[in-house]
Amino acid sequence: MHLKSALAAAIEHLTVNNVGSPRLNAETLMMFTLGCDRAYLYAHPERELSADEERRFLEYVAERATGKPAQYITGHQEFWGLDLLVSPAVLIPRPETEHVVETVLGLAQDSATKKVPSMIDIGTGSGCIAIALASELASAEVHASDISAQALEIACANAARLGFAGRIQFHHADLLQGVPQQPFDFVVSNPPYVSEAEPEKTQREVREFEPRVAVFGGET
Repeated sequence: MHLKSALAAAIEHLTVNNVGSPRLNAETLMMFTLGCDRAYLYAHPERELSADEERRFLEYVAERATGKPAQYITGHQEFWGLDLLVSPAVLIPRPETEHVVETVLGLAQDSATKKVPSMIDIGTGSGCIAIALASELASAEVHASDISAQALEIACANAARLGFAGRIQFHHADLLQGVPQQPFDFVVSNPPYVSEAEPEKTQREVREFEPRVAVFGGET
């Protein structure tokens, strides 16, 4: 099967299964299958897929058609220009969460509290906020906590592979319980924000595949 034909079939299949942005998803999964960038897809539409490539691509498309987010299929998501590992144990980092990082950076720049600001990211998940802050604030003391041990494994792995393992102190804790008592200049969080009573307000991908503890904030 040619690359172009495989993409066309995937787009049709994803469309029938009500997957949003079917072309973007199909191209993302093809890039993951071939280990290439988007420019390659457009430059080589007649490339013949090997039997193994075709099999893997069709498997990925079938998974995406069930509603499983593409990020959980590829295992990656970009945030703040950083390539992060993700799994169903963590919330997929959203572009809008970068506004949290921008806000902290602005406040840290304007703050005259001390030369070495201290901060903690509560409910760190993939570690995206903590790692982004560590990447921008070379002298900052950065902590991160999460109630999920599985999420912390992903966060620690991301910090290690991106070169920030020694810059961030991770804590297995419920909010601040279990975190060494000390004053922090910044307490940062992207907490669960959807009521358990209103699951229909979330997309299928969020409702059925992302960790409930990171999405739903109880009966509110």
